[in-house]
Amino acid sequence: MSLIFSFGPAFFSLIQHSIHHGFRKAISFSLGISLSDIVIVLLMLTVLSNYNLDDLFSHDWVRIPILIVGAITTAVFAVLTYRSRVKTNVSTDGHLKFITEHATRRWKLTLSGFLLNILNPLIWLYWITLVTFFSASFELSVADRYLFFSGLMLAVFGTDVLKCRLAAMLQHWFTARIMNVFNKVTGYILVAFSVYLVVSIFIPWKSDSVQRVMENVNSAVRHESSQAGQAADTCVVFDTVTPAPADTVTDTLL
Repeated sequence: MSLIFSFGPAFFSLIQHSIHHGFRKAISFSLGISLSDIVIVLLMLTVLSNYNLDDLFSHDWVRIPILIVGAITTAVFAVLTYRSRVKTNVSTDGHLKFITEHATRRWKLTLSGFLLNILNPLIWLYWITLVTFFSASFELSVADRYLFFSGLMLAVFGTDVLKCRLAAMLQHWFTARIMNVFNKVTGYILVAFSVYLVVSIFIPWKSDSVQRVMENVNSAVRHESSQAGQAADTCVVFDTVTPAPADTVTDTLL
C-alpha cells in the first residue's frame, strides 16, 4: 500500500503529465515507471540476490555516486518541467486542448519515466527493504517469489493507470495559465527532492537500516498477534464460566 500511494518524484510527474499531455501519453510515462520497477526487482531476485545490499549501500563509494546521479536527474526533470510552457486550442469535440512548444513522443515519455524512477535511490531502498523482508519472513519458493512480485507489479501499474485517468479528468478545468503555474509548482517539488538527495550525501548510512525496518515490522506483527491471542483467551474464559446451581441462587436471594 505504501508503494501504491507513495508521494515521490514519479508521483508528481505522473500527475503533471496526465493533466499536461492527457491520459494516453500519461500511460506511456507510467509504463516507463513500471518497467524500471520490473528491472529493479529482477536484479534483486537474480544478480543481486547473493549480496548483502544493506551493507553494500553503507560504502560511500557506492552510496554517494548513486545519490549524486539521482539528484542530477531529478534536477534536470525539475528544470524541464518548470520551463514547460503550454497554450490552449479548441479541439474537434469542443474541449480545450493543451499544445506544448515542443511535441513529446510517447517513447520519450516512457524513457523519461524509466530514468526518473530507476535513478531514484529511494526506490532502490524501498525495493531492497521489501524484497529482503519477504525473503526472510516467508518461506517462498523461487516460483512463488516471481509470482508474488509479478502480481504486485500489476497492482502498482493498475493503480498508476487509475491515477492517470483521475488526473486527466481535471484537464478540462485547467486553463493555460493554471497549467503553467502547475508546471512551475511541480518543478519546485522536484527541486526539493533533488536537494533532499544532496543532503543525504552528508548523512552516514547505517548498515543495519533494512534490518531495523524488518525488526520494526516483525515487532508490530507480533504485537497484533499477541493482542488477538489475548482477546481470544478472554472470550474462552467467558465461555467456560460454570453457572451457579439454581438452588444456590435461590438460597442467596432468600
